[in-house]
Amino acid sequence: MEEPFNEQESLQLIREMIDNAKARLEAGSFFYLLWGWLVLAATLIHFSLLYTRFAYPYLVWPVIMVVGLAGTFYGIRKSKRKAKAKTYLATSIGFLWGGFSVMLFILLFTAMKGNIHWAVFNILIIALYGLCIFVSGGIIRFKPLIWGGIASWVIAVASLFIAPQYTFLSIALSIVVSYLIPGYLLRNKENASNHV
Repeated sequence: MEEPFNEQESLQLIREMIDNAKARLEAGSFFYLLWGWLVLAATLIHFSLLYTRFAYPYLVWPVIMVVGLAGTFYGIRKSKRKAKAKTYLATSIGFLWGGFSVMLFILLFTAMKGNIHWAVFNILIIALYGLCIFVSGGIIRFKPLIWGGIASWVIAVASLFIAPQYTFLSIALSIVVSYLIPGYLLRNKENASNHV
């Protein structure tokens, strides 16, 4: 039969749980802000290049994605060092965004083969990351992410009624409301919890 926790062990366990929760919040805000700013920059640069004589405006995306992947690997390493244990919530969110990455590449290759128009690709991506934002917000019980996911779906539907080139602006708007605003609110929550 196991011995019950004494007071010191109970306090230590609570401290470790709080530290893991703080590390999870910090990692979340880092990734939302990293990808939010990178995708916003890539989208606005791509949109701007559509109105120049530059023949390959889409080349901004591979450059931005390499930077994003490097930042992601850095963030993962940093959060693993801070968190002493991987929680079920962190694992769930990891699988969700891993699945998003697979779907992104499937849609990307489908669009590159000419099977779907790029404007439709943009709309599907907005809806897909809206789903991931919505579910992530539900998993960590953070309403700004839930509302950001819903806003992305509304933007995706509204984008069906605009000229194809303006779907890049839809992405930009969606990124602001679903990644950046919730990301900064999550960071503020993290900073407040670090002062407790």
